[in-house]
Amino acid sequence: MHYRVDQQIMKAQCVLEIMKAGILRAKLVKALEEGGYSVEAASHVLDGLRKLDETTPDLVIVGQDLPTVEGEEVCPRVRQVSYLPMIVLGTEDRTVETLQSGADAYMTMPLAVDELIARLHAMLRRKRREVTTRE
Repeated sequence: MHYRVDQQIMKAQCVLEIMKAGILRAKLVKALEEGGYSVEAASHVLDGLRKLDETTPDLVIVGQDLPTVEGEEVCPRVRQVSYLPMIVLGTEDRTVETLQSGADAYMTMPLAVDELIARLHAMLRRKRREVTTRE
């Protein structure tokens, strides 16, 4: 599968993926890289937070199946350090809870990769417009 990349989005192309290693993660990394994005991957929340600080990504994708950190969910932990666009992927419908905890979008499995890429494009397009408007 090959994904068209909007030329305006090319400058904002680093995606941080915080999710357990496995088939889904490998499929997402491949799709994102085919779409022209660089991908930083983390298997644990603390590793993801460290990479968030070190790599300055443009968007974060979080797997909801990650274990909590000191009893806290992942979204609030990410929001403590960043307001980047965040997409959460989960296996059950927890849309309202997830959006209230800080996510910008929530998608359930089975995952439609084309829809994920489209949401990612839309979020980065909006982020780019916000940055351009401020300048």
